[in-house]
Amino acid sequence: MSDEVSVISSNSVWKRLRNQEITCEDAIQLLVDKRGGLRIDLLDEDVNYRFFHHFEDRKLLPPVIPLLLWHGYFYLGSPRSLTNEEIKQISNVTLTGIKNVLVSSESYLLWFLRQNLPEPSNIASPIVNPLTGVNDEAHLDEISEIYLSQALDQTHRINALISVALQHRASDVHLEPTEAGLRVRYRIDGILRTTRILPPEVSRKTIVALKVMSNMNIGESRRPQDGRISQHYVTADNLDLDLDMRVSTFPCVGGEKAVIRLLPRNKMLATKLEDLGFDESSLSIYRSWIEQPQGLIIVTGPTGSGKTSTLYATLQLLATDRVNIITMEDPIEYNLSNITQGQVQETGGLTFATGLKSILRQDPDIIMVGEIRDLETAEITIRAALTGHLVLSTMHTNDAVSTIARLKDLGLHPNLVSESLLGVVSQRLLRKICSFCSEPYVPTKAELKLLNIAVQDVKYQDWRRGKGCEHCFGSGYLGRVAIFDLLNMTPQVRKVMSEGTQSQLVDYLISQGYDFFRHTVREKISTGITTLEEALRVLPRQLFIYENSPHE
Repeated sequence: MSDEVSVISSNSVWKRLRNQEITCEDAIQLLVDKRGGLRIDLLDEDVNYRFFHHFEDRKLLPPVIPLLLWHGYFYLGSPRSLTNEEIKQISNVTLTGIKNVLVSSESYLLWFLRQNLPEPSNIASPIVNPLTGVNDEAHLDEISEIYLSQALDQTHRINALISVALQHRASDVHLEPTEAGLRVRYRIDGILRTTRILPPEVSRKTIVALKVMSNMNIGESRRPQDGRISQHYVTADNLDLDLDMRVSTFPCVGGEKAVIRLLPRNKMLATKLEDLGFDESSLSIYRSWIEQPQGLIIVTGPTGSGKTSTLYATLQLLATDRVNIITMEDPIEYNLSNITQGQVQETGGLTFATGLKSILRQDPDIIMVGEIRDLETAEITIRAALTGHLVLSTMHTNDAVSTIARLKDLGLHPNLVSESLLGVVSQRLLRKICSFCSEPYVPTKAELKLLNIAVQDVKYQDWRRGKGCEHCFGSGYLGRVAIFDLLNMTPQVRKVMSEGTQSQLVDYLISQGYDFFRHTVREKISTGITTLEEALRVLPRQLFIYENSPHE
């Protein structure tokens, strides 16, 4: 091939071939190197159209890339050899001959993503790998590399990282400065996973670009800052997705760390109480609380345990034309229709307490307080619950019963707590056993003892664990399931709470069969949904010793 031919032109290779600047053999060599690498930028859209317009559903085709149309033949790039039946099918429809050119799997995947998702920022839902037919989690690093290679600037780089995060069900993106560069980690199913380290020369630039996107002060790097990004995404299946992103920066050694919380609004708006994971008995109890005209409902659990999902699903159920619902949040994670939402502004003097005082003058029926953090907020919340309002709030405690002690520690009188409280929901999210690599598992005697399960009651065929595969990053877990612990305020519980100590309350509840998550955990483990190892990772071990001595 001549030196003139070897020079890459901005024109498509097909145009150069038609102009007789190069031969067909030269054209193939320009498009596909010896390793199967494809120069996508040299493909011609006209060839793409001429080939695909014959096919109403591209998904029925084998993995092929239209490279050239020359002398009655379509030259198709593919990561595998096409079968005679496939070639015959394609030839009959296009009325041309077919010549197969092998390309690498990476090149085909990159072409496929560009065809279906023109902009990296438009990627919002899991993409089925066209080569395997599944959402292949093992391609996380590979897809990250592909998307980042398309990034034209720092903003595109951030959009590429977010796109990969959404594709792999991540809830958060962590950007951490290190000596080696900017470490990128995704939180998937509650676990952080490092995907790559961006070069040191783009580390600071990427953080600054993110701050610009979040409307932060880029001149201030010595103080933590919070911001938001709202963006509209369109997926390959034309599914509209409105995404809210909460962005937080934190000064640290090496620069600033940034965390992006991904909040798909469409997913939240579709959440119903029945979809949260309550069992039938717990859901019935919870519904009886929210049907009350007044009283306090508290949802507890650590960050990332699904408290917001429970509260928002509840508010959406209650939001009718007949009631006035007002919230005080920090921050507002999702915008809900038919609900007045207030945002805490500490610098402006708008705290939970001051906001609540104002809300009570707005003729509310239902109030949601983002979190009870101090005595003043707790007192106003209790007063609202005692004066004709249904109030929902959150606290950070280990379990439902500990919430009672926490309210007392804040300085509230036990009688006020017992009179106002309808119930407490404590919740966690446990990783589910991966359905792709799930295999039978025989529990040990120690596990059965800890779960208080008698050997004769074990249904061994139902116990499972994940072996680890490409779908679950070798972890054995894929997806999460919620578990709930409900403390229902019966008359007797109110009496013990008012007159007795915390230990007496715990003893009474145990005598009545209350088991602090254990029944739910037992059920989830013994039916092959999760494992004891995962339960112990999420739940405090002390919760497993509240019950009486286990069976021998």
